Amino acid sequence: MMDVTSSETRPARAVMWRRITDNLCLEQAQLNWTATGPRISGMVLTAHDGKPMRVEYRIDCDEDWRTRRVQILQWLSDAYSRLCLEHDQDGRWRTNGQPDETLAGCTDVDLGITPSTNTLPIRRLAMRVGAISEVRAAWVRFPELTVTRAQQSYERVTAQEYIYRNRDSGFTAPITIDPLDLVQEYGGVWIRVAEGPAAPDLHTFSDALICHAPSLELGNAADALGWLVGGWSAEVTDFDRDGQVRTGAGEWWFSWVLEGRAIQDVWIVPPRAQRSDKGGNMARLRAPNDRYGTTVRWVDRQSGQWKIVWVNPVGDAIDLLAGRREGDRIVLEGEKDGHPIRWSFNDIRPNSFVWRGESGESNGSWRLEAEFRLKRIA
Repeated sequence: MMDVTSSETRPARAVMWRRITDNLCLEQAQLNWTATGPRISGMVLTAHDGKPMRVEYRIDCDEDWRTRRVQILQWLSDAYSRLCLEHDQDGRWRTNGQPDETLAGCTDVDLGITPSTNTLPIRRLAMRVGAISEVRAAWVRFPELTVTRAQQSYERVTAQEYIYRNRDSGFTAPITIDPLDLVQEYGGVWIRVAEGPAAPDLHTFSDALICHAPSLELGNAADALGWLVGGWSAEVTDFDRDGQVRTGAGEWWFSWVLEGRAIQDVWIVPPRAQRSDKGGNMARLRAPNDRYGTTVRWVDRQSGQWKIVWVNPVGDAIDLLAGRREGDRIVLEGEKDGHPIRWSFNDIRPNSFVWRGESGESNGSWRLEAEFRLKRIA
């Protein structure tokens, strides 16, 4: 194995493979190095049942090539899905933020749509020629994005040749590798068609901001709001103090950000498809129910509450609230212009919820100002 302890032996590398069994799939992947260890990322373009399919993934490892975090985004025609796996130092796995005991004992991840993940156990094991090693891998199937435990083995035949075996299914494939242990050819299924130096990783604003999983620092606190991540369509109703009721539509998008320590959203009313005046007609953009703003949510370590700040440049609004989840409801309270305000997420279901915004009255009651009925779209 190559010594990877110095910067001179850590070249970033980009490779491209073609699936030669059907000529319906191309992948570009690259190996980069981060402050905590190697990273393998890639994009796969393929056809599935006649539909276009794109998969983007990123695998972060520690210095010893042990899998720590896996992030997968998939587009199958108009259907979008994501998967996040985490593996801590004690061997515990989490799938989409939830503990996953079915993966106990797994040391690596195996993405069924790419040959890149064979590099992970090959690097980690550093086997001598003639040796055979057994591994348990968290095997991800596509396009289902289901994860199961797979018993596998690697036999090192020569310096650049291995035999891979899936002990559960009986599948066997010869693998040839390059000096960086990246796959050159995989069992008559994948063959390398291009290679070269890799572009620098994490070089855009969105890369610096967005994270596809919560930080392990949050622990169980991530569960309170983590279910929001994704996209939602909204039926919007605003209740004016003069009795006028205005209805419309909106879209709401949530993502983990800032290394997974916070959740940020973008709330848009009316939705982008209906916003013909993009930066033009300021009179329309300042309508009472017009919103194009963002909220950042994070956990206060002392109180354990989620704190939020909402910023809406369209309406010159900034609101600060804090609260926590209680059963199928989240209640956040704050103050605006000297009066109490309350925002709540109600009737929480996997694919729907109701959001309500209320203001406090002088008699101690609450007046409903807005209600949004949300349905998941991504």
